[in-house]
Amino acid sequence: MINLNKEREAFLNTFQYYKGRRDIIFSHEHELFMTRSNNPSEVAQKEISNMNSRWDAWLRCAKHRDAELEKAKAQAVPSWISVKDEEPPIDTMVLICWSDSPEVQPEIDYMTCDEEINHYWANFERDPPTHWMYFHKVPSESGAEG
Repeated sequence: MINLNKEREAFLNTFQYYKGRRDIIFSHEHELFMTRSNNPSEVAQKEISNMNSRWDAWLRCAKHRDAELEKAKAQAVPSWISVKDEEPPIDTMVLICWSDSPEVQPEIDYMTCDEEINHYWANFERDPPTHWMYFHKVPSESGAEG
C-alpha cells in the first residue's frame, strides 16, 4: 500500500515549483491537488491540470515500484514447494526434505529427476520427499554469482 503523504512529499521535493504555492492544496478525499480559489484563472486551472497529470504518473510509477519490490522480495526468499503441488523440473538438481522428519529441522538432501520422471536421491526407494526447492545461487570467490 502506498503511503500518500510520503509520496506527496517526495513529489513536491522533486517539483520544487509547486512546493511553496499557497494557492494549491492536496485533497486526501480525491487524492489530487486542487486550487483554494472557487473561481481560479485559466492559467491556474492549467497549472493544476498539469500538476495532477504529473501526480498521476508519479503514483503509477510508485505502485509499479512497490509491486516490483514485492516480487523481488518474494524471489529473494526461496520457499519449499510441496511435491503434491508441483514435481521438480527434469534434469535439475534440487533440495528435498521430509516434513515428517523426527529432527526439529526437516531432513534435507538433494535429488535429480530424469526424462521418465524417475527421482534419484540417497534414500529414494524407501522415503519419498514431501517438499523440494531450487538450490540457492552461491557467490564465487570473486563475489560474482556463479
